[in-house]
Amino acid sequence: MPSAIVIAAGLTACVVAGLAAVFLARAPRLSFVVWILSVFLLPIWVGVNVGFFMSAITLLTVAFVALHSGRFRLSGPDAFMLLFLGLVVMLFAAKQVELTYLVSGTLELVLPYFWGRIVYERVGSATITAWVAGAAVGVAALAIVEFATGTNLFVAIPGYEPLKETWAQLQPRAGFLRVEGAFGHSIALGGALAMSAAFVLASRAKAWMKAVGLVIVGFAVVLTFSRIGIITFVLTVVLSLVFLRSVGASTRWLVGGLVVVAAAVLVPFLDTVFAEAGGEAGGSADYRGGLTVLLGQVGLIGGASGWEDLVVGDVYLGNFRASIDNAFIAVLLRYGYLPTAALFAVYAIAIVLAVRSKALSPGLVAIVAQVPGLFAVAFITQYGMLLWFIVGVTVGRAKTSAGVASSVEAPRQQFMIMDDAVNGGSARGRRSVATSGK
Repeated sequence: MPSAIVIAAGLTACVVAGLAAVFLARAPRLSFVVWILSVFLLPIWVGVNVGFFMSAITLLTVAFVALHSGRFRLSGPDAFMLLFLGLVVMLFAAKQVELTYLVSGTLELVLPYFWGRIVYERVGSATITAWVAGAAVGVAALAIVEFATGTNLFVAIPGYEPLKETWAQLQPRAGFLRVEGAFGHSIALGGALAMSAAFVLASRAKAWMKAVGLVIVGFAVVLTFSRIGIITFVLTVVLSLVFLRSVGASTRWLVGGLVVVAAAVLVPFLDTVFAEAGGEAGGSADYRGGLTVLLGQVGLIGGASGWEDLVVGDVYLGNFRASIDNAFIAVLLRYGYLPTAALFAVYAIAIVLAVRSKALSPGLVAIVAQVPGLFAVAFITQYGMLLWFIVGVTVGRAKTSAGVASSVEAPRQQFMIMDDAVNGGSARGRRSVATSGK
């Protein structure tokens, strides 16, 4: 039987949680700030086990979606995300999808997407941009300290041991420890910071502040020694400089100059590091290239089963059991072609809507630049959650921009019709007078 102290503590926790929920329900900005800071600063192994493990970030996402989803309006891309969710639930009921993948698909892909949609409607782009940029610069600075000291403070945070054992291991490359912050993996940190670079450049800070922030973020990405992280960071910066209207001319010239200098200094260094990594880095690339052999095990609908014990040609598929560093192939294996098509249709529609509505936002730049990353890393730790959150924000921004354009265009067309009627009537009157005078 639980002691009186345990019962009292539980009741107190419930009361505090209830009061916090009442307060946060009226404070969407604060809710978003708490969420984004948890994404960047809380490791994935911090959470509770409720039959299946729920990270603290997931718990916050569930709570905030529940608190702020009132009056939320669904749109076209949302239907595809709901289709994906519905298919996964039905496949689980038919024992065609494992419980683990039902939970991860729902809590780490679907919910962050809808949280992004809700947040944009509640707080707008300025708040999102400012806090994503600020959190990224702060975490990047901590990553640089991590590299300089050789100490990752986040691995000392206690949590669910099976997950911590998997993700808290630091990774060496060519004699250097790759920084990973609270993300549990250097590739996940590199991808998150690469996405955030667009928000740094789109923020309302002064040009020199943007440049300093970008240097900090970029240096941290380099210290992950993740090739895909570095590639997507550079791609994000280039796309931001070319397409984001919020990036002024002074920022473009300043950042462009910094990119050239950084390339001259860092490319030889990185070339040396990857050359010294030799077999480890090359083996990683070969491993990713070999993942395509798994496509033969994917069905139209439902997760592939038993593939870990198969041999295709001279390739033993069990070699890929530990991890599948390709988000697209990993989702295909878990759910099949049809659910995967529904999920990535959301991603594609977000890009198309944003381009058509001319909502060239940092979110759009971030998800476009991450496309190569989808084929080099799975939706691991907080990286996948942040990515799908930004997809949701991008859809929200595109829908809002399209709505504003429509509301501006409708009165304009009405005015043109009225003006045409008035001018046309006057012209007809003048023609009538002219005719009668003949």
